[in-house]
Amino acid sequence: LHRKKFHLSDDIVNDVISSLEEQGEFVKPDKTDIAFSDPKDAVFYEVVMEKRKNTDNAYLVTGNIKHFPKQIYVVTPRELIDLMEQM
Repeated sequence: LHRKKFHLSDDIVNDVISSLEEQGEFVKPDKTDIAFSDPKDAVFYEVVMEKRKNTDNAYLVTGNIKHFPKQIYVVTPRELIDLMEQM
């Protein structure tokens, strides 16, 4: 969140982190056997897959959609907004 490309102030970053801590849920996902071009991406996919074991209402939202397997639950921010508007 502190990356220059996001242009977020420290206050906004702190608010986002606080919100995640208050509203987030701890998940201990199973490892995937999918090979990612960047191994650091695997954890995000693993968390979504863990949540999707119990609900189909879990999405991986990313600006780098090409880094993940093509799945209906791997979406861009715009696609998530469109999905939310349909609900």
